[in-house]
Amino acid sequence: MSSRPTVAPSLRPGLEELAETVPTDVASMSDVAEYRRVAAERGTTPDAVALSHDLRWSDPAQGVTVFRSSAVPAIRVVFLHGGGLIAGNRFDGVDVLARHCASAQLEVWTCEYPLAPEANLDEMVDNVLRVVAEAKRDGLPVVLAGQSAGGGVAAAAALECRDHGLDLAGLMLVCPMLDDADTVSARQFEGDPSWSLLSNTTAWAMALVGAVGTAPGRREDLTGLPPIYLDTGSAEVFRDSITAFATSLWSCGNSAELHVWSGGFHGFDSVVEDAVVSKESHRARREWLRRLRDGDV
Repeated sequence: MSSRPTVAPSLRPGLEELAETVPTDVASMSDVAEYRRVAAERGTTPDAVALSHDLRWSDPAQGVTVFRSSAVPAIRVVFLHGGGLIAGNRFDGVDVLARHCASAQLEVWTCEYPLAPEANLDEMVDNVLRVVAEAKRDGLPVVLAGQSAGGGVAAAAALECRDHGLDLAGLMLVCPMLDDADTVSARQFEGDPSWSLLSNTTAWAMALVGAVGTAPGRREDLTGLPPIYLDTGSAEVFRDSITAFATSLWSCGNSAELHVWSGGFHGFDSVVEDAVVSKESHRARREWLRRLRDGDV
């Protein structure tokens, strides 16, 4: 399929850099190992995140790191990292929330979850539910958030929270990896360096082995969810799955806000942070969180 939306000029250097450093197609366990190696090399540390945004951090439990500013938090966010369900750790991508700690009065809990193929989707979700339950103990409103694969796990976990009576104040899905559906955008960007169709198919197949739960993008009953924020780039594999999910959320009576960023590839705002469209995406998330805090979504 030759006709497709183009990547914004300001973002193209970032996509080219990904093409040079990150494996495009993951199809086997050896590919998973290489993808994990590269992801680890590109990773960050809690000290670096805290220094960038004048925050302090602590590890209150195994696999959980908390970032706080000097402001009294009004919202606690449980964040799930990206990595295609097969790679990454809790510091990958947490900057998308940590940067708003002071301005939106957030306390961010970023947590690990087990990865495929060693674990399946059910085990990932179970781990998240334990962290959410702990985050709710003192009564502070809890928002569940995730980027890319973490967004898919967050969506699946939010449905389980609903079914288990764990009330969430909100759900933030940043370019979420919701399913392996054969969509127009999946075919338009099948070989995209930021995340390819083959990698997506491989990762979901690994994550669903032995799982009872299904990919959240394939769930039909989406009723009873908290206010939801979703975003995507116009030039990425997940675009049509995300926009279809937003339509399903509205059809089920949910409050959902969707942003489609023109010219954005998958995860563009974390790769080229200073581009105008990236800054706009950061601003939109911050303002949604502020409105959520104020009961205006």
